[in-house]
Amino acid sequence: MKKLWLAVGLIAVLSVLVVIAWVPIAGSPREPEYHGRKLTAWLDDLSALSALTLTNAAVAIQQMGSNAVPFLVQMLHAQDSPFRRRYITLLGQQHWVNLHLHYDSVMRVQALRALAILGPDAKAAVPDVADLLKDTGDGTMAAYTLYRIGSNGIPALQSALTNSNVWTRRHAAMMLGAAGQPSSVSNLLAALKDPDPFTRDGAVMTLRRFPEQANVIVPALANCLDDPDDVFVSNIARTLGTFGTNARLAFPKLLKLVGSSKHHVGEAATLALMRIDSDGTLAAFTNYLESPDVNVRRTTARALTNFQSEGEPAVPFLVKCLKDPDAEVRQNAAVALRDIAEDPDVVVPALIENLSDTNGQVRVVSAIALGSFGDRAKPAVPQILKIIEENTNDELMAEGLYNALSDIDPAAAAKLNGK
Repeated sequence: MKKLWLAVGLIAVLSVLVVIAWVPIAGSPREPEYHGRKLTAWLDDLSALSALTLTNAAVAIQQMGSNAVPFLVQMLHAQDSPFRRRYITLLGQQHWVNLHLHYDSVMRVQALRALAILGPDAKAAVPDVADLLKDTGDGTMAAYTLYRIGSNGIPALQSALTNSNVWTRRHAAMMLGAAGQPSSVSNLLAALKDPDPFTRDGAVMTLRRFPEQANVIVPALANCLDDPDDVFVSNIARTLGTFGTNARLAFPKLLKLVGSSKHHVGEAATLALMRIDSDGTLAAFTNYLESPDVNVRRTTARALTNFQSEGEPAVPFLVKCLKDPDAEVRQNAAVALRDIAEDPDVVVPALIENLSDTNGQVRVVSAIALGSFGDRAKPAVPQILKIIEENTNDELMAEGLYNALSDIDPAAAAKLNGK
């Protein structure tokens, strides 16, 4: 009996506390309803796993329309007092009173989700949503909500690119790309000078959405190719590539990046150049293979693999590179010849000669490259068998060499496998 009275007393206390705990969101504005359920009940359904429940909740919120906005805006401004947080924690630890109260952080997320569902009908909430862009926790969802609101939300994202808060700028740059509004280009170009690397990268990738403004975007991006941030430069090169022939202005600067000591920079520049002017790039690369700069020769030989069979005009230059004084150049040339060459008459003898190279890695790569020429490379079998013996302790190399041998002489590979 004593326990029963304690339970009754606890329920009474909790009931009073419920009223107190709801004070921050109680009163005006009035909470709207749909089909006899309050908005907060539908908001809870947005966390359901059932697709049907989620769909029904979205429909209910859409039906409430702009009538739900004042209440949702109030939720955005919810701030838990220490007492309310302790009370919600206590409520979750008991089983007598079945109430669902949420912390302020959960309420903000629910409100943002609902406002995003409302889209243009939530335009009155734009200033309140924009205030949350600076929040590291809610900023991403706030930016998405502004994007979903549409044309009324875009100016807030554009203005956010100059906000003093770095998270605000990052979130804005990210979502302006999804919005695809041409009016954002001037703001995004200004963001290329942002001190925050994530904001700059977001702006660069977003600019890909506006090919019709290449005449403005390409010069601005080309001017940034001297930036010391190699990740930023790589992203610029990739974006320039998306403009195709409209990015010819950037061609000379991109060519200078091909020999970059940063492999990803040279690779990004190469792919961009190919999309801008494939023939011009191939012609430049064949000249680069004779550069006095070893990094240029290394990078160019490696980059030529991207041309595949279209790189055939570079074959004589790559064959010459098989005798380059630098081992990495010789290795990269062998790989490029494997991917480019279609006529084995010149290439196979040159690669076979490299099977006697003083560098073990060059010997292995040349042997593997010969595999792409099939039985036309049969004269290389004795030396390949010897190279396989040299690399039995390296499982990866041994597998590549065995596969090459199988392509050249299946009988010899089967005999080797039978040992």
